[in-house]
Amino acid sequence: MILLVAACTACGITTTPVIGAGEPARGFIQGTRLYFVQDDRLVSVGRPEGPLSAGEAVALLRDGPTSKERDRSFDTRIPKNMAVRVTDDGFTMDKGVSMLDGGKWLPAVVSLSRVATGQVVCTIAAATAAKRGVEVNDVRVTIPDKRQVHCRDYE
Repeated sequence: MILLVAACTACGITTTPVIGAGEPARGFIQGTRLYFVQDDRLVSVGRPEGPLSAGEAVALLRDGPTSKERDRSFDTRIPKNMAVRVTDDGFTMDKGVSMLDGGKWLPAVVSLSRVATGQVVCTIAAATAAKRGVEVNDVRVTIPDKRQVHCRDYE
């Protein structure tokens, strides 16, 4: 045994420092992934609820970030009165309604900004991917103009 240790130490291999490689690998993430905005980019946020359908996940998204998520600078571009019809494969805009918010009338929502569309697309893709056991970017989502997009199109 001593001879083996001596042979291994004499072979010219020196010790090296620890090299950082980022976050440790994770297995399947339980719960639901919602996409909020942080520093003007989409960020996936885990919620313990779930697994949820795409429609249920978008309903959580519409409720906006929790107080803890807001403390971490997560925000949303989803209008409070957004009305959408959601499936595992896409969404369409429903005829929105005007809404009173803090003494001010919000007009009916007829379209979403690019960032808000990305939030909905990525949230649908994440819920559908979890259900199908595939990667988020393997899911194509049909948006209101009938195009099919991937979450990565909004990164």
